[in-house]
Amino acid sequence: MTENKCAKKRIFWIAVPALLLPYLTLLTLATIFLSTTVPFFKWVMEVVFCSNALYLIAAFLICCFVVAVFSVVCFFVSIYKKWDCVSLARLFMIVKLIQIPAYVLIFVLGVFMAITVFTIPFSIALFLFDCFSLALTGIGVVSAAINAIRQGVSTPKQLFWLVIAQFVFCVDVIAAIVIYLKLKKLKKVKAYVN
Repeated sequence: MTENKCAKKRIFWIAVPALLLPYLTLLTLATIFLSTTVPFFKWVMEVVFCSNALYLIAAFLICCFVVAVFSVVCFFVSIYKKWDCVSLARLFMIVKLIQIPAYVLIFVLGVFMAITVFTIPFSIALFLFDCFSLALTGIGVVSAAINAIRQGVSTPKQLFWLVIAQFVFCVDVIAAIVIYLKLKKLKKVKAYVN
């Protein structure tokens, strides 16, 4: 296996935790709210978390910490090892696209939970975890932009607003697609010129 294929596999596995975070948020919510009616969630709550929602929330927060560590490691390693900017941009574009259904469902649940006074804290928590997840995938695209600049594929001026857009809800997905297409095109032009 070539070095490039090995690097792509490493990039993929480091990004998987950030990809799964919104779905983990939904699974945690489902376990909390459906443990009294759905047998599977009841089993998970009783057997895994000893019928204690605080254990479930603690496990979720530990998972969030692990995901943050993986994302920060991915950011620094990709810059240090000078991973291919187009591969990074493509990976995090795919991550953001796969997360769309989870974000839509979390948004709908957050709006629904804002209706009653007792569930407003859940709505606020969902918003904060969405921001956290958005930041973790955003730094992946930032590492692609930094590598593009270091590899001479692009200039900071060409990518500045697209990088800023990585931290804005809904716009981040469009910006990730644009960055990927732009870097792919610029890299082909650079290869053709050289």
